[in-house]
Amino acid sequence: MYLVYIDGSGSVKNPNEKYFILGGVSVFERQIFHLIKHVDEFVESLDLGPPEDVELHASVIANGREKPWKGVPRKERLQIVENALEIVRQSHGSVSLFAIAVHKAQRAPNDPVEYAFEEICNRFNLQLKRIYNRAEKKEEGKHRGLVVMDKSNYESALQSLARTFRVQGTRWGELRNLAEVPLFVDSQASRIIQIADLVAWAVRRRYEYQDTRYFDKIVSRFDSEGGVLHGLVHFGPNDENCHCPACLSRAIRDAAIQ
Repeated sequence: MYLVYIDGSGSVKNPNEKYFILGGVSVFERQIFHLIKHVDEFVESLDLGPPEDVELHASVIANGREKPWKGVPRKERLQIVENALEIVRQSHGSVSLFAIAVHKAQRAPNDPVEYAFEEICNRFNLQLKRIYNRAEKKEEGKHRGLVVMDKSNYESALQSLARTFRVQGTRWGELRNLAEVPLFVDSQASRIIQIADLVAWAVRRRYEYQDTRYFDKIVSRFDSEGGVLHGLVHFGPNDENCHCPACLSRAIRDAAIQ
């Protein structure tokens, strides 16, 4: 089984923010322990107190207003975020990333969270389908997937939406490769949810502020095939001629088909 851990970055209601992001980390079940171990060892090396009390929450680390980050110089705090993302970059090959960047005004009056959630579920389902097809050819084990999300104000709405997916399908049809509706957990207790938060934050820095420092660290780990970044999706303004990696990889594919 593969599990995708999902968290968001950005405020839906804040008019000063253009984008809402959902970020995800897909992990094969046997690699979960190893990824958590690497992150735990990294947190322990920071010497900021009991590791179990230190949560890697990107926006909290960046603003430095809360313990244990208060008093840590900003340059060091941002380096901690970058070093944590380096763990993802160097992780096992079965680990892959997803992110949906939604320009809120473009989706208005529709809910960008629900839109991003449907999209990320579909992208994860397609990844599982490719894995399933490869396994069938090699006569190897075939895997289903499970979505794990951070508890949030959107839990009830997304649970309901997930049940709708199971009965009616999505815009792209049924999610045949997902084993169950999403599970919601406390991010404090899940290191991989915390990594998903860092991924979402890094992607928002890229699209909201054109700051690529953190995004560039992880862009190679987004789910991809045939040169197309399937795991990274950018829903920007219609009038925007975008050359980000997600849009550019699709433009090159479409040009090749024509």
